[in-house]
Order: sequence, then structure tokens, then C-alpha cells
Amino acid sequence: MSQITRRAILGGIAATAAPLPAVAAPAPVQSPEERLEAAVSAVADILREINPAHTGVEIQQYSHYVFVGVKTPPKPVEWSGPGFYEVEWKRQNGKLCTPIFWLDRVDYKTVPGFYYRAESRWRGKLETTIRLQPEKIRIIRRRDEYAAVHGKTEKLCKGKGGQRSG
Repeated sequence: MSQITRRAILGGIAATAAPLPAVAAPAPVQSPEERLEAAVSAVADILREINPAHTGVEIQQYSHYVFVGVKTPPKPVEWSGPGFYEVEWKRQNGKLCTPIFWLDRVDYKTVPGFYYRAESRWRGKLETTIRLQPEKIRIIRRRDEYAAVHGKTEKLCKGKGGQRSG
């Protein structure tokens, strides 16, 4: 037989009088679709936080994969000589497009400044030539590999007097 001491009784009373830790309520059971939607929105929020200059969030969700991405505008590059460039500009009808042009910089003869002579080519043949104001376009990237596909090289572009020929 074990003896109960005064110390054991006081310790037992103190243990029963101490506040019990709050028991968390059981989380409601979520379906896999609800858990996936919560995770996708959490990832989208994190991407927005990482990329504050984002232009939108792209979410594609299918039964076998989920894509979450933040659209960021490409960093513009500087014109570095005649060549094929992918540019972003608004057409006269207001639509934003990103065509690939052969760009050549032309200085104005009577006033300071310049413009770009943009040539649209297909299979080495000149389709159109337009003037693009530098403040109205954004050069996205240089596309040197485009010349190999569409048959235009610097040697073929130079005709008499520095003019382009098809």
C-alpha cells in the first residue's frame, strides 16, 4: 500500500486547478478541389508580392496540372544597328501587336531627331515599308535568327546609295 503524502495531494490540486490549454476546433473537412483552389490562390498572392510590377496573373487549371504565372512586360532593348527586331506598337485601329520588322534608323534631314524605317518581309521579299516614331514603339528583342528563315541578310539589303532592295 502506498502512502499519500501532503506534497502529493497539494501537487494534484494544483494540477487540476491549472487552466487547460485551449483545444483547437477541428478544421472543417475540405474537398480536394477546395484545397487546390486555396493553394492556387495562395501561390498567386505570393507571385503578386514577389513581382509588384506585374501586369496580370495567368491561371490555367486542368485535371492533371495547374499553371500559375505572373505576366511581366519584357525589358526593352536598344537599337543596335540594322537588323530584324520584334517591336511592340499600336496600330491605327488601336490594336496592340508585336510584329518582326527589319529596322533601320534614319536621321531627319531638316530637324534634329530620327525615325525607324520598318520593313515587313516574307520569304525575303519586301511586303511593306512604314515609318515608326521611336516614342510610339518599344523594341522587345533583336531577332537575328529570323533572317535565316526569311532569306534576308545585310548584303542583300544594301542596294545602290545605301537604299534597301528586295
